[in-house]
Amino acid sequence: MDELNNIYLRKMSSNDISLVKEWLNKAYIKKWFGDPQEWLNEIKNDDGRYSWIVHHIVEYNQVPIGFCQYYDIGKTGVGYAWDNEPCGTYGIDYLIGDEQLLGKGIGNKLIKELNKLVIDNEKPVQLIADPIKENIASIRVLVNNGYEFDKVTGLYKLIVKNQLE
Repeated sequence: MDELNNIYLRKMSSNDISLVKEWLNKAYIKKWFGDPQEWLNEIKNDDGRYSWIVHHIVEYNQVPIGFCQYYDIGKTGVGYAWDNEPCGTYGIDYLIGDEQLLGKGIGNKLIKELNKLVIDNEKPVQLIADPIKENIASIRVLVNNGYEFDKVTGLYKLIVKNQLE
């Protein structure tokens, strides 16, 4: 797909919530993401508890096709696989909401763009993702973008080289 340079991440607005809700309610997404309402509560952030999560819409040829977010894992509370990760670790989540675009290389480009966005804006020490182990396509996309599986935590990690090197 030669048009993969037409992938763009833009900040999510309140106008995007209904589309994200539609995506989260699709069977192939619910399978990996679980309860759509939990995600929507975080996105809407009505009580301000989730202001540390940065949400973006993925556009392909200027059409919204997916959603992604990143966050400082130090602000998530305790009880997660990443509890013992170093300060400066950021988690990522992502989805492609248009089934017709699955398996076309867009996920690879999405992760490449999301990695760049987080690294440029936050200067993290590492990025992590926590896909369900049966989500082979997502795992493949992470590995293709330099993430490595940590057998101890079950997380996929991308170590970010020192910015001063």
